Amino acid sequence: MLLEHLTTARLRFRPLNLEDKPCLMGFFNDPVATEFHFIKTTTDAYADQWLKRQFGRYANEQGGLHAVELLETGELVGQCGLLYQWVDGIPKWEVGYHFLREFWGNGYATEAAQACRDFCFENEMAETLISLIHPDNLRSQAVAQRNGMSEWKRTTWREMPVVVYRVRRWEWEEKGMKNEG
Repeated sequence: MLLEHLTTARLRFRPLNLEDKPCLMGFFNDPVATEFHFIKTTTDAYADQWLKRQFGRYANEQGGLHAVELLETGELVGQCGLLYQWVDGIPKWEVGYHFLREFWGNGYATEAAQACRDFCFENEMAETLISLIHPDNLRSQAVAQRNGMSEWKRTTWREMPVVVYRVRRWEWEEKGMKNEG
């Protein structure tokens, strides 16, 4: 699996599993954390669909969100990963991230997103890495910017307006962005 053994100074990635559902339910039941998810079903059904989608991505080698745990305690703090997406008819690798609100403000999302960016470019997966972010989601846009990304364009993705942030491999190399964390 793509990021199965990835670690940073403070975080460890692992595949999501069915035992993570209660934690995911905590996230999906938080209206502030999920303001831009537009959940149209019960959170229980949404969590089941979410897990099924990640398991399908793992099986089809299309990346997937992974559980992100604190190295020190093993506590699950969020999800992050590389996702194979189609944007305006073009396949792209995206770094996506969702963290439990009680862990916001600790730099975990940025640390995890940078680890995914570095993994993507070090393994020559793509020349461009993107993040798809709702125009009003300023917190996620700030994470993308700290990940070396800048706004590339605005489009509609899955019937939702998004800002497409991107970083190109040559920028990552030229600016020495590799996170040594």
